[in-house]
Amino acid sequence: MGSGFTAEREYLLRALNEHFYPTDFFDETVLARLQANQEVVLAPGCFRIPTGYPEELGNANLLVLPIIFWKQRLVGVLVIQKHEWEGGYTQEEIDLIRTVAEHVRLFIECLGSLQTYLGKQARELVMPEVNRLLNDFLRLASHELRTPLTGIKDNLQLAQRRLERLQSELAQQAERTSVQLERTRQSLESAEQSVRLQERMVQDMIDDARIQAGQLDLTLAPCDLLVLVKQTVAKQQESIPERAIKLEILTPELTIPVLADAGRITQVLTIYLTTSLASSPVEQPVTLQVQEEEQMARVSVHDEGPGIPLEEQVRLWDRFYRGKGSSVQQELDLSGGLRFYLCRTLLEHHHGTVGVESTPGQGTTFWLTLPMIKPASASTA
Repeated sequence: MGSGFTAEREYLLRALNEHFYPTDFFDETVLARLQANQEVVLAPGCFRIPTGYPEELGNANLLVLPIIFWKQRLVGVLVIQKHEWEGGYTQEEIDLIRTVAEHVRLFIECLGSLQTYLGKQARELVMPEVNRLLNDFLRLASHELRTPLTGIKDNLQLAQRRLERLQSELAQQAERTSVQLERTRQSLESAEQSVRLQERMVQDMIDDARIQAGQLDLTLAPCDLLVLVKQTVAKQQESIPERAIKLEILTPELTIPVLADAGRITQVLTIYLTTSLASSPVEQPVTLQVQEEEQMARVSVHDEGPGIPLEEQVRLWDRFYRGKGSSVQQELDLSGGLRFYLCRTLLEHHHGTVGVESTPGQGTTFWLTLPMIKPASASTA
């Protein structure tokens, strides 16, 4: 389909048209008629020539026809130019050009349909390959990546036990030997912490890959949320005996029955506790509260750390978000910003919610809610 111009002239006009809009040439009356799918004939002087556009166009008779609409809005027109000395357009010319415009419109619609069809075909071809790659990654991460970590961790634990036994045997020997042994023990402890961190990061990546592939499996069963909370607190106290964790159970009930994957809820509680412990002063306790709110169980973990700015609280639960200067920056950076995203996703799969409340300088409270279920005795009564 040609323009009637030389190649150089057509190139210039195409380049210029990228910088102008229909409103630069036509008034509201003309635009309204085009929007109403009507052709418009314009004599010289009945349209504008914007600065920078070839002025000889102002001496032409124009026939403008709408050809492309998108969501009921005009997005493309066909413009026919006739020299002023050639006179206006006859009805036969208008009918012919209208037919050409209709064929142009049909051709463009065919191209759009073909592009949509090819895009759909491409997606259908690509998605099985994407799913295959995701499955391959899950198998790799679940087995190959864990295998060397397991060996390293076992050897470190064996070396620590042997070192403790040797240190006990040499307790009566020179102080210098004891100092060297203590340094070695600290190095082994640091290495073991790094392995645990790497192991956790690998697991977070596996969980995220399963979520993105729609393959996250939960084993839901009735369980007591109070038991899960107490077990999590006890494990953290055993791991960091020098830190104080206050457990406040603000309900008279002896049990809080929920339908949950116990391991996943424990995972979320552990993330909350470790984050609060890492971001708060050593001398300040971390407080964990459990209460009931209209058939919903609510667990909150509060610390006296520096707090989280409001703009970061909104994005805290985003996938791969990294905090900047907040109290959770270190914890987020360690796992690439996945930990709180996993918390949110896991609670959503339990029909629960997560949240954070924080004021810079006044600490932070992470919370979660879970729907409670009726005890078996109450449901059978």
